[in-house]
Amino acid sequence: MAKTAIGVIMVVLLLAGCGGQNHDLLPIGKQLDALANAHDMDGFARYLADDAVAKAPDGSMHNGKDSARAWFAGLMPGFHVQSWGYQQSGDTLAWMSAVQSDVFASMGVNPVKVNTMAVFSGDKVRYFQAVLSQETQEKLLFLQFYAEVVNGGNVDAIDKFVTEDMIEHQVVPPGSPKGREGVKAYFRMVREAYPDVHATPTLLLAEGNLVFVAATWEGTNKGRFMGKPATNKKTSWPVADVIRIVDGKATEHWGW
Repeated sequence: MAKTAIGVIMVVLLLAGCGGQNHDLLPIGKQLDALANAHDMDGFARYLADDAVAKAPDGSMHNGKDSARAWFAGLMPGFHVQSWGYQQSGDTLAWMSAVQSDVFASMGVNPVKVNTMAVFSGDKVRYFQAVLSQETQEKLLFLQFYAEVVNGGNVDAIDKFVTEDMIEHQVVPPGSPKGREGVKAYFRMVREAYPDVHATPTLLLAEGNLVFVAATWEGTNKGRFMGKPATNKKTSWPVADVIRIVDGKATEHWGW
């Protein structure tokens, strides 16, 4: 019922945006950025309608002025936004933003790029949403893979990240299975050879449906790896990966 109500609110507000409001919303959009960059939540909140609805990049909904303000305020530590590409249609203003925040830094992606939209009633925001760009979503997906599979050792979680028929371009041991099962076999081998393996991404880039990550891996060699006996020594090594992501899963991989 709650999801249905929210959907109805969104449709009504978007239809209201077709009403042909005449005044220019661009100055208000820029003023909102200026207030946010100044961390002036009182000034920012003055532009929120009492029944404002805000949809965060993670999909959570914040209903009412106080709830929306509290969500925005939670982003303020380390916050800075830079926006461009404003387009107005009736009561609706849409634009692109690059947003920095300690919240995003803690996730390993800072700044994030978002597609932003606000529906106005007069000079007040009634509906606001920020949707992560494709590239940002892909970066976060790869970081989640590192957290759960590489560092967490959850080989079964690979099902969430890799297509069954993924194409592997990296040289793999002879006889390795193809596709997703090959990825699982590789990470089982790594985990058996380096039970304490841990990887730290040092560079993360995305363009289109390709993600590039450079990382430093380290661990103590306690078992055989690629045919070589265990050294019982702790070591580190650089890794670079390029992954093609389609519909939220890796379809091709190149690695060095």
